[in-house]
Formats: sequence, structure tokens, C-alpha cells
Amino acid sequence: MISKLEQEALAFVKKKEGKKPSVAKNIKLHNRTLKVGYRDISIHVVKPDFITENIGSSDYGQFLPKKNRIDIQAQQHPLDEVNTILHELLHVIVNDIGETQKGGVLADDETEEKFIYNASNYLAQIFRDNTWLLDYLQAQFKR
Repeated sequence: MISKLEQEALAFVKKKEGKKPSVAKNIKLHNRTLKVGYRDISIHVVKPDFITENIGSSDYGQFLPKKNRIDIQAQQHPLDEVNTILHELLHVIVNDIGETQKGGVLADDETEEKFIYNASNYLAQIFRDNTWLLDYLQAQFKR
């Protein structure tokens, strides 16, 4: 038996499939703010050659907890940029819930990075492979 939620999801997908693809919105990322828990996290798009506190120039982004800021390197492939945003957002979340503190399951930097790397890759792939999902989620939030 299909639940009501699954029925609504199927109806939404069916309706969406009958429409022409929408034109992607050109949303600027620089100086945007994400509301995450009690924080407002600012996003800064920076030159691709930045090297700061804890990252090398080969990294695509960084979360700076004391500044409530995420830096994202400019000129990334769109999928890499999405993955980087998800990756850094997960850093914000695990930091805020305390799992990166002493005794937390992600207290070790390597363990934290491995977990977040894998989780962000999976989330990016789920959103890429199921484009209807984001539209569905937005529709549900507006109810």
C-alpha cells in the first residue's frame, strides 16, 4: 500500500514531467546568508588561490566558525560548487551539534573530513540524479 506522502510525491512528479523544463535561475552566491540553527552564515566567493588557516590551495572551500562564514572558491564547475556548499554546510552542522568537540564522534579532524566528504558527495548525487526532489521539498515547505 502506498502512503499518502508517496502518492503526493508521485502526483507531483507526474505533473512535473508534463511541463517544459524550467530555465535555471541565475542566483548569485557571493554575500548570501544561510540561516543554520542560531547562526547566520555568510558565504563569500573568493579567488581560487586562497590559502588560509587550515586549507591548501587545492581545497574548494572552508568554514570559519569564529567568523560565521563559508568561503567558496570562484570558478568551480557548477556540480563542484554545489558539492562544496553542501560539504561546508555539513561542517557547520556537525560543529554546532558538538560532534567535533572532544569526545564527539567526529572529534578527530580526519574522521570529520572523511564523514563530511562522503555525506556531501552522496547528497550532491541524490539531488543531481533526482532533480524533482528539490522541487518537491520546496513545495512541501510552502504548504
